[in-house]
Amino acid sequence: MTNVLFLVVDSLRYDAIHDDKISTPNIDTLAEEGISFSQCFAQGVSTAPSMTAMLTGRYPLDYGGHWYLEQGQPTMAEQFQANDYSTAAIHSNPNVSRLRNFHRGFDMFEENILPFDPDGLVNNVPDELLRYANKFARIFQRTPYLPIEKINDNLTEWIDTTREPWFLWTQYMDVHGPYLPGDDFTYANKFRAERLWRKAAVNAPEEITSDEHDELWANYGKEVEYLDREIGNFLNDLSSKGVLEDTIVIVVGDHGDEFNEHGKYGHGNLPYDELIHVPLIIRFPESAEVPQPTNKEEIVRTIDILPTILDFVDADLSDEMNDRMEGESLMPVLQGQEPSYDIAVTEKEMRGEDYLRFGFRTTKWKYLYDGKHEEGYLYDLHDDPEESTDVADEHPDVVDRFETVLTDRLSSIEQTSEGITIPDIEQGKGVEERLEALGYK
Repeated sequence: MTNVLFLVVDSLRYDAIHDDKISTPNIDTLAEEGISFSQCFAQGVSTAPSMTAMLTGRYPLDYGGHWYLEQGQPTMAEQFQANDYSTAAIHSNPNVSRLRNFHRGFDMFEENILPFDPDGLVNNVPDELLRYANKFARIFQRTPYLPIEKINDNLTEWIDTTREPWFLWTQYMDVHGPYLPGDDFTYANKFRAERLWRKAAVNAPEEITSDEHDELWANYGKEVEYLDREIGNFLNDLSSKGVLEDTIVIVVGDHGDEFNEHGKYGHGNLPYDELIHVPLIIRFPESAEVPQPTNKEEIVRTIDILPTILDFVDADLSDEMNDRMEGESLMPVLQGQEPSYDIAVTEKEMRGEDYLRFGFRTTKWKYLYDGKHEEGYLYDLHDDPEESTDVADEHPDVVDRFETVLTDRLSSIEQTSEGITIPDIEQGKGVEERLEALGYK
């Protein structure tokens, strides 16, 4: 059977690996050897909705939403586990933590969220003392997450000691703000990066100067290059051990980051393309009967990754997974067929708010709905790929079509979430402070 290596890169936008000034030879090689999807769109503009979609194969807001996986929701890991796979997750993202129920189905779930976790030897230490210990440790840590080198060391250790076949998921955080200049670490550039990131993503994006904007993008590019190098080192190590011969490698961005294209930085805006157009590369083993290398230009969705990989390994799915899964296998697309859909949906419930945002994208049109102001916007992507001019008044028939899709989504969300209770999550001050360091208010 085939191993599955699922490498998610937080905040990696599509154009970052196609920018002539950003060097990504290892990701490029992976794309040249496998299947590269040039029109892949995420189902969320931030981690919680996007990863909910990828790990469950359903839209983020169905079945109680994306901030917590309710107990009846089957997951990707559970399907692999039921098909006799060893399963593991190793990451440091608070938005996909055990607290939010993302651990189900994993034999090993390692979340490196806080330097001092209230478990094991420190489980009797007072919460306030742990909070100050974590806050103090953050001053000396390079980043508010575990860097890729340490993540890869942990991934390698698990692969070396587990039985095959296995399913392994990680979420690299290095491209996420605050943007350091790659691995060129000093405390001076650490503190500057954190200050600039807070200014851009949270406090005063309108006050970012031209030089600061250029610095943000340049450092983002250096983070992408650093990530590419370490992914290359990791895959080369696995290749030298013969591990990759029977392993599917998936590299995908969970969402992008905005650099003032629509007045903001980070990923808290409406689903513009800079936030939802992400790279998706799947390299199958050479022995697989898959037409690779190739580039697919059809619109596909990150929600389709789960059914695609489960289809390839011929996994048996639970009845509940079959009932809830909205994504569809891309294996027919790889054989030349068209997807059954023509709209990529993106959606989110805003953190700490009670309104929803939606994006509906086709090859020609983008319709955005902002529930905060109950307003819709239409963009003609052929004439206006930068999504700068709202043409809703000029195309009422197109707006009507998308409003029907929106109404159907709202109805589905209401129906699927009926009777489902999501518990209140007490994250603790330490986790909240970690989220704030990542740019979340």
